[in-house]
Amino acid sequence: MDLAERAGALYVLPLDRFTAARNAAAKDAAQDGDGELAAALRALPKPSSAAWLVNVLVDRRRDEVEQVLELAASLQEAQASVDRAQLHALGQQRQRLLAAVARQALDAAAEVGHDVGPAALPGVEQTLRAALADPAAAAAVLTGRLVRPLEASGWDPVDLDGAVAGPFTPPGASSGSTSGSASSGSVAGAEGSGPGGQQREEAEARLAALRQALVDAQDRLAATTRASERLALRRDGLTASIEDLEDRLGALRRELADVDEQGSTLAREKETAVRSVTEAGEAEADAARALRDG
Repeated sequence: MDLAERAGALYVLPLDRFTAARNAAAKDAAQDGDGELAAALRALPKPSSAAWLVNVLVDRRRDEVEQVLELAASLQEAQASVDRAQLHALGQQRQRLLAAVARQALDAAAEVGHDVGPAALPGVEQTLRAALADPAAAAAVLTGRLVRPLEASGWDPVDLDGAVAGPFTPPGASSGSTSGSASSGSVAGAEGSGPGGQQREEAEARLAALRQALVDAQDRLAATTRASERLALRRDGLTASIEDLEDRLGALRRELADVDEQGSTLAREKETAVRSVTEAGEAEADAARALRDG
């Protein structure tokens, strides 16, 4: 199994298993005596959440991804024929497909047992949109080995530097030219024995560490965003519960005031009844005495 195949298998694993699996693969390659492959595997950076979602999407929903990418040719034909109606219809279809396919990435992630959350979906849509704009970006997406999201900027080619792990030759490039962090690691390994090779390896290691730090920071941001969204939902629920309780408390207080008012009225009526009973008793006693004395 070559570097591209090994990397392809690693980049669709659940994100929390990537680092351990990558290190184990590098160790196996070293034990097999392939030091260059081991070094290239060790240099593979952990993908960002959005890039990982695209990789899993390509692995498990490749037909849907290819369907989206086929729209690029239709859009170009519509633009060439200046068919405004067709161009508008295709644009709307593209937006619907991009959103639908991006959401399927969450289902694909759930299938492999790793919940990323919707915070990464904008990066997925952004990457698919870049793939529509640039055939090289489309080829990068279909490798299933993205390290970071892609972004289209006007009419300029999509920046693919360090975007694909392992060897990658964009369409139209010479077979000898590759891009991707892992292929850079292989070059470093090949040149390590020449003058300045150690310094280049150290620079590559620093670059890989910085990329890893960036990915980790992006993951922390995504996790914090998800936690903040969950907390906001909980706060909204608590606020609604408090409002309901306050409404109920107000109703109970009004009911208590009514009971107190009725109690005061009954107390006054009771006092009047007591006086009436007393007066009637006294009158009855006086009448009884008068009858007895007479």
